[in-house]
Order: sequence, then structure tokens, then C-alpha cells
Amino acid sequence: MSVPYHRLPRVDANWRWWRPLVAVAVFLGFYLASQIVIAIAYFVPIGAQRGPAGLTDLTEKLSSGALDPTDPLILSLTLVSLVVLLPAIMLSTKIAGLGPYGLLSSVRTRVRWGWLGWCLLPLLVLAVVMFLFQGAGYVATDGGLHWNTAELGQSTVTLRTLTLTILLVVLLVPFQAAAEEYVFRGFLMQTIGSWIPLRAVGAVVAVAVSTVLFAVLHVPNGYNIWGILDVGSFGLVAAVIVLRTGGLEATVLQHALNNIMIFVLQAPGWSQVDLTGEGSQGSWQGFVVTLGTSLLYWALVELTAWWRKLDRRFPGQEAPRFRGQTPLWAGGRQWLRPGGAGWSGAPARGHETGASETGVSETGASGDPVLAGSGAGGPAASAVDKSGGVGTRP
Repeated sequence: MSVPYHRLPRVDANWRWWRPLVAVAVFLGFYLASQIVIAIAYFVPIGAQRGPAGLTDLTEKLSSGALDPTDPLILSLTLVSLVVLLPAIMLSTKIAGLGPYGLLSSVRTRVRWGWLGWCLLPLLVLAVVMFLFQGAGYVATDGGLHWNTAELGQSTVTLRTLTLTILLVVLLVPFQAAAEEYVFRGFLMQTIGSWIPLRAVGAVVAVAVSTVLFAVLHVPNGYNIWGILDVGSFGLVAAVIVLRTGGLEATVLQHALNNIMIFVLQAPGWSQVDLTGEGSQGSWQGFVVTLGTSLLYWALVELTAWWRKLDRRFPGQEAPRFRGQTPLWAGGRQWLRPGGAGWSGAPARGHETGASETGVSETGASGDPVLAGSGAGGPAASAVDKSGGVGTRP
């Protein structure tokens, strides 16, 4: 038996339907507290240096919702406020007892660094295609390769500001992209997938909900309908890629590349390019390009996964919660389905199978943990009252 990515929390017998709700509460609390700390860290020095006028200007820029890549202060504040989502979701899953951090990363219960490296191949192709479509108007080839100042105008920022902006983008955007992927394509999809008994239905609902929520939360950024569809199409294909590959590695790279390219191309603040007008908030052409490049990336990732014989599922089974015969009030055989709590066929304890005390057999052929009692670790000797899950309990 095997378990798909969106059902991973159910391999741990300690899973309960209410644990994700605890994680959400902790996540929101941590995020709110972090925003207060970040605001103090930014507003206090600015108020001391620029006075009330500086604070008013900063507040107006933030309230507009538009992210100005030509302003390192606004850019860094916005990115840092999103980067903290990553430790927030990790801390919340730990406190809620949802299993090891790696459960959000992939079906190997960790980041698959080898697979991440292979994903750089389709990412390179994607980068070239995206630059041809998104950056075509930014460069000219007459007399050598150079910025197309005839169409863009001149840069409105200093070299120092441009250098600082690009440095911030390169350092922060990968973590910002990872944070959003871990929240929307990781935690959210696994939570919904674990709540719904039928795997196929759970997968569809998880993809739909994560996509819609991801798009809706971009509305405050000032996007028009085409901008929202653009973001939604990106989130939809990313969610499918996560389910198809069994992890977040490929989509974190795609998300980071997408944002880095946009910020770097806009960082010079071209005098003839309006970064706040209607066209900058979304167009049908942008929607088509995003959907097309996302589908291309998906196809390339699928090809790479097939070539590398990627393990897309957890090599074990969902852990039943209770021991003994199924009582009549438990709902009979329906409790044995993927979404049920389960009473029989539970994975064995570590000391009953010779596995480690964490409830994990020593290692699989790949060196990754295998659930005790799964086909890879040997038949279960008996049912259990409580399981340690797929790794050391957090």
C-alpha cells in the first residue's frame, strides 16, 4: 500500500480532525505577533529618522496594496512579512502534533534534495521561455544586447538602490515563495485531503480550495479580474504538480523564479513603464502566458519525474487509530476506508516488529523512513493502541 501526498497526515495514528484547527489558531497568532514585531522594527527607526511625514508616507504606500519593486524599504517589509509564514506554519504543525516538519515537504517526509536538483533542468527551460515572453520588450538587440530604452525610457533609480533591490530579491524571494507553497500547497491541501474520506474527492477539493484561497488573498494587491485569473491559474497548476510529484520542491522553484524575474525586470523603475496603472494589475495576455508557461513546466517536470523514476507516494499505509474488532457503533466497514478511523490492520509497534522505538522501521531501500507494518517494513504482528507515526514525534 502507499499514501499520496494530500493524505500524509493520516499515516500517523495520532492524527485527529481537530489538530489542523489548532495549527491554524497557532499559525494566526504567531503571524499576528510577528507582524507587530516587524512593524515596530520598521516604523520606529523611520519615525525617529524621518518624523511623522515619513511614517505617513510609509503607511500610505503600504495601504495602497501595490508592491513597488523600486522601493527597497517597501519591498523588504512586504517580503519579510511573508517570509515569516514559513516558521509560522512549521511551529504551528509542531505544537498541534501533526507530525514532523518534513511531512509538509514531500512523501519522503523531508526535502528531496536530489529531486530538487533535477528540477533545475525544467526550471532552466522555463526561465528561457518566460524571459522570451515577459522580457521581450525589455531588451533590444540592435547594436548589441541592451535595455530597450526607446520603449522603456530611462531608469529612475540610482545604481545603489537597484543593487540593493536585486540583492533583497535574490535573498528573500526564495523563502517567500517557499513560505507560500508550504502554507497553500502544503498545509492547506494536506488538511483538506485528510478530512475527506475518499482520496480522489479529497484531492479535487484540496486543489480547488487552495487555488481559490490563493487567488482571493491576492485581491488586496489591487489585481483586476485578469490578474486574479493569472494568479489562480498559477496556483491551480502548482497544486496539481505537488500532487503528481508528491512534494513541494518543483513548485517552490517555479514560484521563486516567477517572482524573481518580475521584480528584477521592474526594479530599474523605467520612466515610461507605469507600475501602478490598470495594465500592470493584469491582462488577458499575461493570463495566457502564465497558464501556458505553467503547463509547460508541469509537462517538463512530469517528463523528468518519469525519467528519474521519482517516488511519488509514501511507502506505507494510513494508520488505524484503535485496536480490536470494529464495534457496531463505529460505522462498520466504512471505518476501514481511507478516510475512516480504522480498527484492524494497524501498523505494529516498533518493539513488536524489530523496528526503531520511533515506530519507524530502520530504513527503506532508499534510506528513507518506512512506516512500521507497511509492505516495505514487513507484516504487522498485531494492532496498536497508539503509533509513533513516520518519524520521531515532535
